[in-house]
Amino acid sequence: MSAITETQPARSNVTRWTRKALLPSSLLLLPQLSFALNTGTDLDLSLQPIAGGMAGAAFTRPQEVAAALFGNPATLSLFKGYNFEFGASILEPQVTNTQTSNGYSNSSPSQASNYIAPVAAVSGEVLPDVVLAGGLNVDSGLGANYTGSPINAGAGKGLGGNGSGGAATLPLLDELLSFSANIGAGWAATPDLSLGAAVTIGFGLAQLGTSGNTSGLQGLTGNFGGTTSSVHNISARGAFGVTYKVIDELTVSASLKTPLQYNYANVVSTTVGGTQQYQSIKITQPLEVQWGLAGNVLPNWLIEADALWKNWSNSSLYQDIYQDQFLALLGTQYTAGSWSFRGGYSYATALLRNNPNGTIGGLSGVGTLPFNTAVSGVLNSNDLTKVVQTTLAPVVWQNTLTAGLGYAFTDHFRLDGWGAYAFQQNYTASTLALGNYSVAASEWALGAGVNFKF
Repeated sequence: MSAITETQPARSNVTRWTRKALLPSSLLLLPQLSFALNTGTDLDLSLQPIAGGMAGAAFTRPQEVAAALFGNPATLSLFKGYNFEFGASILEPQVTNTQTSNGYSNSSPSQASNYIAPVAAVSGEVLPDVVLAGGLNVDSGLGANYTGSPINAGAGKGLGGNGSGGAATLPLLDELLSFSANIGAGWAATPDLSLGAAVTIGFGLAQLGTSGNTSGLQGLTGNFGGTTSSVHNISARGAFGVTYKVIDELTVSASLKTPLQYNYANVVSTTVGGTQQYQSIKITQPLEVQWGLAGNVLPNWLIEADALWKNWSNSSLYQDIYQDQFLALLGTQYTAGSWSFRGGYSYATALLRNNPNGTIGGLSGVGTLPFNTAVSGVLNSNDLTKVVQTTLAPVVWQNTLTAGLGYAFTDHFRLDGWGAYAFQQNYTASTLALGNYSVAASEWALGAGVNFKF
């Protein structure tokens, strides 16, 4: 599919130069905030074949139908005729948790890797200025696996430790994946104003707990490996958007996504209270608000800047470990003949709460380990939550660089590829007798896709 451009009628030289000066200065008005390769557990548009090379900046002037369908649905009105896109990306998180206490240190690299995220979207102009679209996408995900290198809690000489190892070995793991099927519509109400809406049907998969051989804390004996089951659920959310062309070279946008809540039944086992039982949890992808602007500083040079706000503090489970997050995305595309060259940068505000809650999603415990329990001088009520926070949900990277390349073989067919790297970031949480938990995490991704336009 060819890059989206807008016809520019003849203007006076004064008007043209005024508008050229207005666009770069307008881009600077966005908050200096942005997002990493994925924001919390959301992926947004960071893995789309074209938008991925522009750091996910495609909510205002997307260059592919998938980014319009899964981003701001008002932008679907840009895709006249019939469009089809298919792509896939590989996502590689690199996470290591180091536990230290009383002179003892243990390093636990996560084995969760090799995530493949496909995307497919198709659109058609069913009426003049009305475009309908549908598609499939991976919209969020989180994974960590320490079964091969268990987390040591209470390492060293405290809580029954002998200085040679941890007082408890925790083969923690989690895997949360959400697949979305979207149906959306975009309507160019006027030559300058477009409106859009989309419905998402989500299919979620979940594992959360421990799996493997374990040892218990003194006074909390028993095997608490194998506490997770594998479950799934379905849910739905909506999206609404608007774009407005201020001048020929400058478009502004705003959109909103409602929360997406999954109810996972009987996913985590506990024996807290004397009897074994499976617990159910609710996991909610957050309410999201977006605003941004995009324009051409030259006819073949596009710049886009988008900002997002994610309401993690009101999202089931995540509200116990994450805080609200502001994000901004800056991407650019330069077209030279059949070639398109893309780049982007993003930065994320800190996501992990420094003072997490005493439980996660209302769970009473994992195996024989109770949540929200305090022992004077030994255990704070949120110490176990800090362990889980820094091992199973360690999204701490903040700075991401992206690059992409596209080639249009004909007016009807193009191929696009991209890559991204989220630079390593560190975070440390301290507990009383359980020790300190330091996570170092980074991430890289590669992807490609094909676009057809008729």
